Amino acid sequence: MAILALPALTRPRLAVKRPAVVIDEAQTTVAVQRLDTRKFMLLMASAVTINLLVIAGINILMTQDAFTLQELKSQRNTAMDEKDAILNLVNQKNSPVNLSKAAIELGMKPASKIGYLNYSDVEALVTK
Repeated sequence: MAILALPALTRPRLAVKRPAVVIDEAQTTVAVQRLDTRKFMLLMASAVTINLLVIAGINILMTQDAFTLQELKSQRNTAMDEKDAILNLVNQKNSPVNLSKAAIELGMKPASKIGYLNYSDVEALVTK
């Protein structure tokens, strides 16, 4: 209720000046000055255009980052696959069957009995 009781605010919509009298030597003319809105519209249009260009630039940068991230993920997956392949190859080479085959190919023979080395025996051999 209190809001309806307030007086209405009135503002002029266009700033139109009253006719001014221009005195010239030969004649008297009345010129009407109108508010020039072209500069304001040009300013607002350029501000909107600059804002759109900034937003488009940010969008392009974000898209480039997404492509870079996708490429890095692809490289990581490739490296992980290569690592797994190398580990599988090492595990195959380290199996007891493959180790014994490689030793036989090098000319090694299996021992008939197990021998142990004592440090004192090795030390005596080195000092001689």
